[in-house]
Amino acid sequence: MKLAIALLAALAGVGAFAPSRSVNYHAPTATTDTSTAIYQFGTLGFDTNNLYSREEEEQIRTLNEVMAYLGPLQAPTAIRPDLGSSVLISGFDPRDPSSTEILSFLNNEDSPHFPFTKIVAHVEDVKLAKKRLIGRNARYTGLLDKLDFSEGASSSVPTVEQLEGVSSWVAHVDDGDVGSLGEIVDVAEVSESVKNVAILVSGAGHVGRDALKEAEELLKGKATTFAYTLLVVPEWNDEPEATCAYGLVNATDVVDAPFAEGATFSREESLRVITECLAIDKAAGKCVVANASKETNSLENMMIQGMREIGFSRLAEIEHMVTSGTKGYNDMIAEREKNTTWEKAPEPTKEQKAAIAKTKEEQIQLEREQRAEANKQSELKTMATQWAKREYLRKNLKRKIPIKEDEFIEIVWERAMFEADLKYRTMQGQAVSESEERKKFREEQEAKKKEAYKKEQERWKTMQYEELEPPEDRTISLRG
Repeated sequence: MKLAIALLAALAGVGAFAPSRSVNYHAPTATTDTSTAIYQFGTLGFDTNNLYSREEEEQIRTLNEVMAYLGPLQAPTAIRPDLGSSVLISGFDPRDPSSTEILSFLNNEDSPHFPFTKIVAHVEDVKLAKKRLIGRNARYTGLLDKLDFSEGASSSVPTVEQLEGVSSWVAHVDDGDVGSLGEIVDVAEVSESVKNVAILVSGAGHVGRDALKEAEELLKGKATTFAYTLLVVPEWNDEPEATCAYGLVNATDVVDAPFAEGATFSREESLRVITECLAIDKAAGKCVVANASKETNSLENMMIQGMREIGFSRLAEIEHMVTSGTKGYNDMIAEREKNTTWEKAPEPTKEQKAAIAKTKEEQIQLEREQRAEANKQSELKTMATQWAKREYLRKNLKRKIPIKEDEFIEIVWERAMFEADLKYRTMQGQAVSESEERKKFREEQEAKKKEAYKKEQERWKTMQYEELEPPEDRTISLRG
């Protein structure tokens, strides 16, 4: 029974690492009492005194204190005033997922703090980059209207001429090559338009503390005409962003080796952090090291969980971790221990307990609705895939289709989802006006088709001749 109740309480924090979750949460009142007040997590309907072990009570007490510490810190994030309208990315291989992910973050409609109307990708091979980076998604999200390319022998560092008119720059350095930062700083320093540079160093598991401090001293000493942020991470892994807690430590505060042997960090998370740091005003001049924190009882995990449950945005969350993080909380605890005038917080009243319980019930209801919606979307996608496969088979039987099944499914996906939604609502007994909905769907598709055709015409007008006609293959084949 004890184990089951502990699992119930623990589940309240598991959802804190859902990527798009937004929950309104009232921070509980901190207490130093050794007995756990279960109302802080929800009411179970019976006496819960001495329900947990000393270690469990200590963990819950720490989490409550972290929540109480974070609550007053929630405030709007100050954005750098000189981001400008043009940003350049460099050091990203078009064949690697990071190249499309960084473009998605900079062109995200949910990130209004990025005012960019032009995004330049600096690459070694423009033709390859266009083939890899320009797809249907780029057209639908408006990226195609912003995206431009520059070409150079090195994809990591553009020339001063190529930086002309660029106000912000996101540079990626792989293999932990912190020694190449000097070249980036030199080019940015002489560029008149560059005002902000965010540098991400990945694969730095072998980089030592001394090398990090040298990199920080280099940036502090040479970067005088632009604001910078440096983020150093170990080898990338493929975990999605916001699925694991993380810690950020200033390079000057690193005592031992920055990374444990075999440590990895989410590629998406590192790209999210560095792009948000480009916009965060307080991140200017920061050189930080990022590590994943998978232990549920770690302070980093409690802090990330607390911010996401209170309702911090990702922008505000990253700002706090960059500027203060766990160090700020530990400093507060140290100051409190020095100050003998601290008093125990009063026990919440019955009304406060009832309000907290109501908030928890609303949170549970919201989670239920989110799970129901996720299940619905999963079922719709399954039904849509089945419909598309049947449609492919039907058309293929009439006349051979010159494309593969997966390509056909991608083309008709919107129609497939429409058909799945109609069928789903019919199965649920909901009112469906099939003829009117089909008519409306056809009209919407016609409008989209006209808009896409118009954009495609404009793109063809600006195409170069070599893009239309690939170079002739002059290879001689000798067959015996």
